[in-house]
Amino acid sequence: MIYHHGHEYGTAADIAHRLGPDITPAKVRDWATRATNPDDRLHGRLDRHHIPGRGRGTTYYRLDQAATVERMTRTSARGARRRLDTGLLVA
Repeated sequence: MIYHHGHEYGTAADIAHRLGPDITPAKVRDWATRATNPDDRLHGRLDRHHIPGRGRGTTYYRLDQAATVERMTRTSARGARRRLDTGLLVA
C-alpha cells in the first residue's frame, strides 16, 4: 500500500487483502472495469491509476473508493449473497 495526496492506494491484491477474505483481486479489477461503464451503478466510483513498468506495469486503486464499492455491492439486493453475509465463512 502507498500513500499519495492523503489517500491510500494499493494493487488489486492489496485491496482484496484489506477488504476481507471473500474479496478477490479479480473482484477488485471487475469493480474497476464496471466503474468505467456509464450504464453501471458503479460508474465513476473506483478509479484506477496505471504505472507503466516492466512487463505490464502496475495498476493502483484507492482503498477508500474500493471500500465504498464493496459496501454498495454487499448491501445491494441484486446478485448472489456473499459467503460472509450468509454465515458460511468461518473465521
